[in-house]
Amino acid sequence: MSHSVYIGGQKGGSTKTTTSHLICLGAILHRQPAAYVLTDPNRQLKEEGRPYSVLDGRQPKELAKVLGAIDAHRNGWWIFDGGGNRPAFDAEMARQVDLVILPFRDSEEDLEAVTRDLHDYPHALAWPCAWPTNEKARQAAQHYIDALAIAFPHRVILSPLHFVNSAKELLGATLDNPSSPTRNAARRAFDIMADIFEAHARKLEEMSVRCSGLQSKMAGTAMDAISGPN
Repeated sequence: MSHSVYIGGQKGGSTKTTTSHLICLGAILHRQPAAYVLTDPNRQLKEEGRPYSVLDGRQPKELAKVLGAIDAHRNGWWIFDGGGNRPAFDAEMARQVDLVILPFRDSEEDLEAVTRDLHDYPHALAWPCAWPTNEKARQAAQHYIDALAIAFPHRVILSPLHFVNSAKELLGATLDNPSSPTRNAARRAFDIMADIFEAHARKLEEMSVRCSGLQSKMAGTAMDAISGPN
């Protein structure tokens, strides 16, 4: 079964690209196929020397081909890297993929932006990324996660992706030999993503079953009303 994830959100600089590459690398390290799909037309495609596939989805026709190819593959992860400030595009991608992730950093500006995005995309999940590793800074940043989790129950990933300085190598021209810290961060990112994806899929399935049951009950009630008393 293929898994499609859109890493989106309107704010630039929220680590969408780094997070996308981390997940793809983590999938490969777990011996699962993965494809990184660039959708921002203002960015350059860097496809050489990476252990996962890199696909061009910057133009509508190219993106449509990639989306169409997902159903033809029975396994693997398709990670779509969104660009900032494209609400209409984000909304369309939210309809096309299995899961939408909204990375956010530890700032008031990021909190405001991800709050708007969570309102706009009712099934999206927020993920604290590039989170501080210093104990005092981590404690100071915790209130951003707590505030968002209160406002949007069950829609905040509570395990942050911590800042890793070496992760900048993910954005280089090639990625022939990732450092140990980057590999460890990638494994952790994928582990979190895979668990969240499975839980999210179960939740949507349960909602679908409840909705079908309610529709059947309403249909039965309607038929009884039409038939009237015997």
